[in-house]
Amino acid sequence: MNITLNETLNKLRTIYQSVITIWLVLFVMFSSVSVAKSIPLNTQIALVNSELFILKDPKLLLDVDDAFAKFRLGEFVKNHNNEVSFGFTNSAVWAVLPIKNTSDSSVPLVLKIDNAWLDEIDVFFYEQSILAKTVMLGDTSAFSSRERQKRMPSVAYQFKPGTTYIVMRLKSDDPMTFPIYIGDVESVDEFDQQNGYFYGALYGALIILLIYNLALYAYSKELRYFLYSFYLFSFTAFNFMYTGHGFWLLWPTEPALQQWLMPLLMFVYLCSGVMFTIEYLQVEKYLPKLYSYRPFIYGFLAIVGCLIVIVGSKSFAVMAQLIILSTVTVWMLVIGYYSLKSGNPLAKFFVPAVFLGTTGSFVSSMTTWGLFPYTQWAFRGIEIGMLLEMSLLSVSFAFNFKVAYDAKLTAEHYARIDPLTSLYNRRALKELVYPVWSLGSRQQTSMSILLIDLDWFKRINDEFGHIVGDDVLKHVAHALKSRLRASDIILRWGGEEFLVFLPDTDVLQARALAEKMRCYFDENNVNDFAKVTISVGVASGVASKVSFDDLLKLADASLYKAKKSGRNQVVIVDELSQELV
Repeated sequence: MNITLNETLNKLRTIYQSVITIWLVLFVMFSSVSVAKSIPLNTQIALVNSELFILKDPKLLLDVDDAFAKFRLGEFVKNHNNEVSFGFTNSAVWAVLPIKNTSDSSVPLVLKIDNAWLDEIDVFFYEQSILAKTVMLGDTSAFSSRERQKRMPSVAYQFKPGTTYIVMRLKSDDPMTFPIYIGDVESVDEFDQQNGYFYGALYGALIILLIYNLALYAYSKELRYFLYSFYLFSFTAFNFMYTGHGFWLLWPTEPALQQWLMPLLMFVYLCSGVMFTIEYLQVEKYLPKLYSYRPFIYGFLAIVGCLIVIVGSKSFAVMAQLIILSTVTVWMLVIGYYSLKSGNPLAKFFVPAVFLGTTGSFVSSMTTWGLFPYTQWAFRGIEIGMLLEMSLLSVSFAFNFKVAYDAKLTAEHYARIDPLTSLYNRRALKELVYPVWSLGSRQQTSMSILLIDLDWFKRINDEFGHIVGDDVLKHVAHALKSRLRASDIILRWGGEEFLVFLPDTDVLQARALAEKMRCYFDENNVNDFAKVTISVGVASGVASKVSFDDLLKLADASLYKAKKSGRNQVVIVDELSQELV
């Protein structure tokens, strides 16, 4: 059993080392990737939001010709502040990007909107005031209908000499964030590949963490390991969906599924975080008052879920859950702090882990709402923060598993040790004796058992008290142990009885040892108060011809004979003769 647990622990350590390795690879891989910023249009790829002209359409009345006419009349406003995010808005946002080709030939470029969750992205190309091309890229349209089968919405276009106007209409129930890049095909594809490396490393690390913690759950059967795995899985699924990977890879022909999976998986992620926090921090033990409010907490989440279904508005669902999610992250920190004050050792991992995750989510949220300047890393803050959070929590689980494992080994050890005499007890018999007996059976060697009983021990307890009686037992145990070989096994069999197992020992050798022990106690006092003698039952036999249990019965019978015959003597039985001597 202990070997199996050791192997398990080593496997879990190997898995966790793999997690750390992937995280380091992730760090090194992307430490050299520059933060996206606005650069001149004649470079290979650029974030061009600062070159946009913006107009909001709160009443949703404009069509593309109306919008372009307003642009020509100067009613659009130049995006000098390089705004990328406009937060939640019911308005449609019109954006115009003039592209001037000063060469004599057409230039192929790709326009990319680096956000996968926008509902409506309609792109129009005007050449000399004539509409030349129209493309619909939002996730209300089937992904399979896109011209470029890339995760993020993008469109390729041949820009002729002169000025081409790209007119875009953007509308979404989700936060209106639209970083717009333009560049040649090779540079845009390379940019996409860098993003692919990032998410490959992210999901690889999260999946390994998931497997690692499911392995911990499989061996420990503790609910918190399972809930953490569920929490980790729900975040991974939520992230996989809102980053566009699901729409790209799994359900490209199902825009309705893409629309509603985001609020659904966000709700699952929210609920899993609450359940995990309560179980992980052992709130029942450390914060019992909060634990009593559990039905109200889960009831509130159920009500929110019902309201989302009844209202049927995606915008309401996302907004409500973002507010609750922000509240829950603060709640998790507060609960962690009070749990730490209450003496919960795991809280010292939980608080910094959740702080890292919350910080990453906060940076992403502020960037999405347009309150922080847009950068690639700020926009991905939630992924970086959650990876750090999940990794640190996994460290805490490894720590907890190791503590529990050590405690189990300690408990198993002390369960086999008699606390008074420090000898093995009956529970250690099979583990210690049976393997030796099995070896002796194959080699056809002799084995012997001594059953030793202290004569009139009850009188010592009655006359001198149990403290002296305990001292006698400890002295006897020490005296017996000091007179045995290293290969001999001695156990406290119960009360004032001791069992000595003598491997590779025949009846004559066993009898000599038993008599030597009997003489020692007959001639010496165990302490200043008491003298004790012993009765010994000896049984010997060849391991291949008699079972250990049968030999033990013979030893018990010989001990009974020794006590009935007046005590302070040795009685022997050989399994071959079955006669008491």
